[in-house]
Amino acid sequence: MASPSLTTAGPEHEARPLAARTWRGIDWLVLACYLAVAVALTWHLWSDPAVMAPTYGAPPVRPDIYLSAWSMRYAAMAIEHGRLPALVTTAMNAPQGINAMWNTTMLLPSVVLTPVTLLAGPQVSLTILTTLGFAGSAATMFVVLRRWGVGTGAAAFAGALFGFSPALLMASEDHYQLQFAVLAPLIIDAALRIATGRGRLVRTGIWLGLLVSAQIFISEELLVDTAIAGFLMVAVLMASRPSQALDRSGSALAGLAVAVGVTLVISGYALWVQFHGPLTEHGSPWGLTQWGSQPADFVTAPDNVLFH
Repeated sequence: MASPSLTTAGPEHEARPLAARTWRGIDWLVLACYLAVAVALTWHLWSDPAVMAPTYGAPPVRPDIYLSAWSMRYAAMAIEHGRLPALVTTAMNAPQGINAMWNTTMLLPSVVLTPVTLLAGPQVSLTILTTLGFAGSAATMFVVLRRWGVGTGAAAFAGALFGFSPALLMASEDHYQLQFAVLAPLIIDAALRIATGRGRLVRTGIWLGLLVSAQIFISEELLVDTAIAGFLMVAVLMASRPSQALDRSGSALAGLAVAVGVTLVISGYALWVQFHGPLTEHGSPWGLTQWGSQPADFVTAPDNVLFH
């Protein structure tokens, strides 16, 4: 795969992504394999999805899972009564309540899966979310790499490496909001298309804003991780082609401004509630020495991962 170049968009740059989107039977087979592996990884949950939950291999069920199940039920009850879930609610931690934006309430998936929650219960919704987290994360990475001209075999391997990585395997034990990494490759793809001029400025900016807004209501923590990765990729690209980067800077900033504008329109109020509304958090509730990472953690897989 050739490195992305910082060039002005034109017919030749519109043609390459279009060619990459020409799907063949092998591409659909790759996606089907991702889904099959995701179901295989979660088969114990599907044996009785209404009551089964991850337990780190042994009981009891972790508290974070109960919080996620509560979030699913809370959103479903709100939708059932004809309203969206409140961003500040006393339905938990009464009488003080909680700021939903400061908690892992996964508001967007909870709303989308409301029909499942009402019909079958919140744990079924969480099992669906976990399965889609594995298969969907692998699929979006595969689609993005194919869009940028990566061969089918390499893209399929990279998608599997991302979608079934140690990070997502560990997150699936109780951190649903981090395991559902479906939007991360799409966000970076949109950012790179803006930076390189391979997408229509306004349309790609709107698309990036929609993706970022959706990720805010899934997991802001994962959004920060994605932003760091995207920033590093764009920085390396700019450093390798400084003159082209300078020529592209004006239009790239305009596309970014469109994305920021869309994000603020959709999620600006929710972010204001998070940082300036009731029950706003100050500082970290966790001990950084206890929950921090060592440098070796970035290259050392957990013991329960099959391939190190």
